[in-house]
Amino acid sequence: MSNKKTHKDPQTETKSISQAPHQPFTGIPSDETQSKATKQTPMNSEEYYRAIFEHTATANMILAEDTTVLFVNVNFEKMMGYSKEEVENHMSWTRFVIDEDVEIMQQRHVIRRISPESVPPTYEFRGPTKTGEIRHFFLSVAMIPGTRNSVASLFDITDLKKAEAAVRQSDERFRDLARLLPETVFEADMDGKFTFVNELSFDRFGFTQADIEKGLYLQDVLAPQEHAQLQEIIQKVSRGERLGLREYLAKKKDGTMFPALVRSTGVFKDGKPVGLRGFLLDISEKKALEDQLLRAQKLEAVGTLAGGIAHDFNNLLMGILGNLSIMLLHLDTTHPFYDRLKVMEDYVHRGSSLTRQLLGFARGGKYEVRSTDLGKFVLRSAEMFGRTKKDISIHHKISGSLWHVDVDRGQMDQVLLNLFVNAWQAMPDGGDLYISVENAELSKTDMAAFGATQQKFVKLTVTDTGIGMDETTKSRIFEPFFSTKERGHGTGMGLASVYGIMKNHGGFVNVDSQQGVGTSFMIYLPASDKKAEDELIKNDEIHEGRETVLLIDDEQMIIDVGSRMLEELGYKVLTATGGKQGINVFQHAREKIDLVILDMIMPDLSGKETFDILHQQKPSLKVLLASGYSLDNQAKDIMAAGCKGFIQKPFTLAELSRKLREIIEKS
Repeated sequence: MSNKKTHKDPQTETKSISQAPHQPFTGIPSDETQSKATKQTPMNSEEYYRAIFEHTATANMILAEDTTVLFVNVNFEKMMGYSKEEVENHMSWTRFVIDEDVEIMQQRHVIRRISPESVPPTYEFRGPTKTGEIRHFFLSVAMIPGTRNSVASLFDITDLKKAEAAVRQSDERFRDLARLLPETVFEADMDGKFTFVNELSFDRFGFTQADIEKGLYLQDVLAPQEHAQLQEIIQKVSRGERLGLREYLAKKKDGTMFPALVRSTGVFKDGKPVGLRGFLLDISEKKALEDQLLRAQKLEAVGTLAGGIAHDFNNLLMGILGNLSIMLLHLDTTHPFYDRLKVMEDYVHRGSSLTRQLLGFARGGKYEVRSTDLGKFVLRSAEMFGRTKKDISIHHKISGSLWHVDVDRGQMDQVLLNLFVNAWQAMPDGGDLYISVENAELSKTDMAAFGATQQKFVKLTVTDTGIGMDETTKSRIFEPFFSTKERGHGTGMGLASVYGIMKNHGGFVNVDSQQGVGTSFMIYLPASDKKAEDELIKNDEIHEGRETVLLIDDEQMIIDVGSRMLEELGYKVLTATGGKQGINVFQHAREKIDLVILDMIMPDLSGKETFDILHQQKPSLKVLLASGYSLDNQAKDIMAAGCKGFIQKPFTLAELSRKLREIIEKS
């Protein structure tokens, strides 16, 4: 910095103001005027003006043309840290200005003495105090009439500058945060006209900055039916009321609607409302998940009812099928009733198939779970289906190195058949059916959305080029007994059973459909690290036995038909109605009993409780669990505790004979 000094005789520094060579107070009146002024004031004019100079609230300086500081007041000493003796007639004012600001101020200093009106009388600059601290100052400067000297007043505005910077930084921080927030942030005036929106809002609503500048209002981004509520909210905000989250139907520039949550608050200036600010959350995904949860809960409730109905119906079918099996065993094929009985048997099997679908939806029981190569399994099923539907072109894409899945193959056949038939019915004039199987790893977001507990799945996609579905139909397709077909042309259980079976296999099903384009069903099954098992071949051969069997069931109908079936197979039969009676019979004939057929659902003692007592009394006892329900969690617990096998009602004589020999002959 410049530190120009004037070289004066030290004695001249002690002269009075009126005798100072630079005459800082040149505006001091003449002798005649001074004489008049003396009569009006109690002190002489020099003392008068010096008092003003010294005691104003600002830091004052009198500056010579050569930049020398001639006089400073007490406030200058306090502000800058220098004493009068250090400054007056020893320092240039440039000493108190930082290098970056000196040049322009020197130019103004010179011009002011040539043309005072050509330079501003006030401006800001920065300068160091005696300690070296850089402060911000506001300067007011004017020429002293009749001289080449000027008088300057300084205000320290450092704290004000800091406050302004803090406000500016806070505002910039708010704007930056608002721009970066993943939700819509806005400000609007009292007419609802937007004064600020963050960047994400443009993408979300489809508007541009140009739209904002032309004039965009809150009404423009809300559905017409929301406008009345909006005006009510603006009035409440203007009164200073605090409002919680409110749900609106928002509108994009292209007219698309979506649900949104909005929270807003008033903006006030001098106690008066000038606008409002708030944020908007797009809750489309949240609404979709809520709808999905509600549908799942509804399906769960209906499923519980369907499961109970299926159980009771299976018991009835067991009574019919058991008696039919016995009658057919003793009739020659030439008997006049033989064909009628076979037709009845077929009807029972069809009824049993319906209850299996009900149970698949309700409980999703898995009877015989095996590790399976889903790609090979799907190809086999698709080829069989393709042979009967020549008007459909089937295309398949099976990825290599597929993970295996643990599935009940009978139920997977049911799932595939239901999906294939659904696709065929959607293409009445023929079309293309695309089938793909691939490995899939879910993201954490997808895992949370679908309630999945693992990341690795095998994904099966079945796509048709059919008529597609609207949103209303798509939202109901997994409901039991819901069908778009005419009465008598479908049960409405196909896709419901697909949903239930997938759910209870630890997987899930998703659907995507567009009217006039087609539908895709995406099936996800948890991947297994087990080795795939080969398919078992079954036959209808009847196997006889000579062992003693205890039949425990709470339905007298099942006791009657079951004991007759066992006797026809050559077994000695003991019966018990319910779990408690079964325990008593077993205790009296423990040594004779080779196997127990145990019902799972009984009113006095449940199948699990009965099994636990039997197993405790004779751990080596062989037990076959029979139920109108499928192999659900309760049955799994019994199987895990040591039960040797499971058979679902209704079953034929051949199925019962094969299952009994399978258990008895196991070592």
